[in-house]
Amino acid sequence: MLARKFNWLVAWSIVASCAAFAGCSTIRGLTAAKEAEPGSTAASYGEVAPLRAVGGSAVFGKIRIIDRGDGASMLLSLMNVPPGDFRIAFHESPNCSSPNAFSAGPAWAPAGKSPLELIPVQRANSEDRVESSLRVAGLHALGANGVAGRSVVVYAGPKVTEARPGVPNEAIACGVFEPAKPLEF
Repeated sequence: MLARKFNWLVAWSIVASCAAFAGCSTIRGLTAAKEAEPGSTAASYGEVAPLRAVGGSAVFGKIRIIDRGDGASMLLSLMNVPPGDFRIAFHESPNCSSPNAFSAGPAWAPAGKSPLELIPVQRANSEDRVESSLRVAGLHALGANGVAGRSVVVYAGPKVTEARPGVPNEAIACGVFEPAKPLEF
């Protein structure tokens, strides 16, 4: 009986040691692979804006902009969005500190585009969740027509309303763009 317990402990120790060594070598392997990703730069990950609720809403999520040729892909992941129409607009200032998104400044769009027509009206279903991808012509993550150094505001309904200090409006979420990072473990 004692010999069986001893053999079991030895076997368990060997398995645990192998797992530990394999885990270490796997971690080293992942690190080396991450460093060797061909063609990856910080710019290739785009810009991301973590959203916070404004105007008494409970909306949260992220909006990510990734350059794609002469435009950008906009990836949306929003939670607690009221059912119905909503609008997304980029704003000049990288500031979401005010309760109604006034601090984000006026709506902004790349040269030759209208801030009110850049992104069409979107629709949230009854699950209060939005996961989608849009192509936005003329928009970029970086540069003169880029969202870097700007903010994004989500509005309930089809309109982008002008914000005034202390006056309630349809803004339900706001986020400031920052460089997106690769997924790391």
